[in-house]
Amino acid sequence: MRKPFTTKRLSFMSVLAGTLILGLPVSSTAEPLKAANICTGPTTGTYYQYAGGVIEAAKETLGIELENVSTPGSLANAKGIVSGQCDMAIVQSDIYIQSGVDFQTTPESKLFSANKGSVAALYPEIVHILVNRDSGISSVADLAGKKVNVGEKNSGTYLTAYKLLNVYNQLAKAPEYVYEAPATAVAKVVAGTLDATFYVAGAPISTLANLPTDANVTLIPATLSMFNHDYTISDIPATTYPWLASDIKNNIAVWSLLTIGPSVDRTQVGTFLGKLYANKDSYADKYHAKWAVFDKAATVASIKAARMNGWSLEVVHYFAGVAEPVVKPQPYFCSASPQGTYTKVVKDLIPVVKSTLGLSLTEKHTAGTLDNVMKSYTGECAMYLVQRDVGGYLVAVDQNQPAISKELLKTYFWYGENLMPLYVEDIHLVVNTHSGIESSLDLVGKKVNLGEKGSGTFVTATAMLLTAQIQNEAITPSYDSPIAALPKVISGEYDAMFVTSKAPVSYLADADCPTDINVPGCKAGDPTTLPIKLVSVRAPYFLPKTTLSANHYPWQKVDLPNSPQMMTFLAASPNLSWDENRMANFISAVYDLKVGETTLSHTWDETNVSQGVDLFKLEPVLFHWDAAQYFADNMK
Repeated sequence: MRKPFTTKRLSFMSVLAGTLILGLPVSSTAEPLKAANICTGPTTGTYYQYAGGVIEAAKETLGIELENVSTPGSLANAKGIVSGQCDMAIVQSDIYIQSGVDFQTTPESKLFSANKGSVAALYPEIVHILVNRDSGISSVADLAGKKVNVGEKNSGTYLTAYKLLNVYNQLAKAPEYVYEAPATAVAKVVAGTLDATFYVAGAPISTLANLPTDANVTLIPATLSMFNHDYTISDIPATTYPWLASDIKNNIAVWSLLTIGPSVDRTQVGTFLGKLYANKDSYADKYHAKWAVFDKAATVASIKAARMNGWSLEVVHYFAGVAEPVVKPQPYFCSASPQGTYTKVVKDLIPVVKSTLGLSLTEKHTAGTLDNVMKSYTGECAMYLVQRDVGGYLVAVDQNQPAISKELLKTYFWYGENLMPLYVEDIHLVVNTHSGIESSLDLVGKKVNLGEKGSGTFVTATAMLLTAQIQNEAITPSYDSPIAALPKVISGEYDAMFVTSKAPVSYLADADCPTDINVPGCKAGDPTTLPIKLVSVRAPYFLPKTTLSANHYPWQKVDLPNSPQMMTFLAASPNLSWDENRMANFISAVYDLKVGETTLSHTWDETNVSQGVDLFKLEPVLFHWDAAQYFADNMK
């Protein structure tokens, strides 16, 4: 079990530690119930009432007695998970979308994400924007300069309202903000002393449903200016409220999630969830009608669509109906081909792993990134190097399958097991100069080498084709190693090849004209005559970019600006054991490595703590729990 956020918390242990997620319920002969807290919302709200079912199931399966703690809502609950005051909580899913809102810029918010405590999607909460009919407001843009209530600052309503008004660039100028509970603000909107109020809750909201038919209010659509996986569309029919004259179309909703803190034994979560689903109808009668829509399919859909929403590895396996692999990993540090940068990095890291973590590992050569994830899943790798885009590749493979696939299981196996980012690799697209290819957008109908199927080059090439909206069927793909493919690109047998590796790549820099075949205009001993060049690659906006210098390769005539890069991470099997108190020493020791006589890799001078903190701020859910604490400490 991971150590808690703080030693000053209500800590409890599951009665039968070690039981697998698909194991048996807790025995009736268990130890006495342990006290714990579930943080919810106002006593009149849905969260507070809904929690009754969670409390009942936790008592029967986890051996804990949860106290229902009333709070302002989602943000307060997330803070409670971090501080240790909440052992469970209900939060809105958009708390995982990183933005500038107060809590989400703090080390504590990053730890909340890194905790990966989401265990179930409960029900959708509709984003209501109630306006006075005389306010002149008919769209989100019209809220500019108006007096708008966004809810109490620790509430989920505040979180969503802040994001809609500040993150998605929909307003010409800021509103005059008010921070009251929505139920209080509704009366003021009716009276005209407030122009509008946000209210995020399951529809119909009783406060709104109880307004008279002639109330001088209406709803405007809560919309986003861009697509976002973490919000769904949920129209509000005119029949929902007596004063609503027409349907509200293209309105967004956010899912409420049940989340657990570090004190909950995750090996028992499957039994706990099974009890919730089995008893949801009785909970609907006893606690709140929203239990009637509690559905496994909704959680599966949420896991597949919003993988960054803190889903725990155990829970993903539960919903897939597959037991989590618990094999002890073999003592191998998986790298890639013997000629690549990975093998040098691994050779440099092995003595650091031994001196700081006390683990003796041997290098194991593999096909690369994708192969490393697969081998880690089966227990062949204790530690390994992996590119950031492997998760996106596995998710893309999963999307055509209705249930949670093996590929998605491996994605979650990788998410959260990264110890630290190391360095960026350069994405090369090498083309024959006679191919007519000037960018990745020109690959349709061409013969393109994507790299060996288990390699990082293959993963990146696949992702870049998707980014360019090119299906595999639109090219003639080959899957040679880049070293084997290079002569074929030079000869014109292949039109292009992808290479993902740190520039300068030795075999590209040392390329020469062949002597065994005739390549027109190519003179052996004069690599400047090689009929190859680098062209631009269309990549997602969030990838780092650099200028790929023509000086790296004698055959390249011009610099290539805005060339995308891919981050390489150091990762570990979740079944690898170490002393958690040594992790900070290990990461610091890696950062102390420098390029020189005692190291093999030329990447160590760019591996630094600032880079690690920046990546942690951006995607904390990627990090292993012990490593997350190191980077959170370095944010302060």
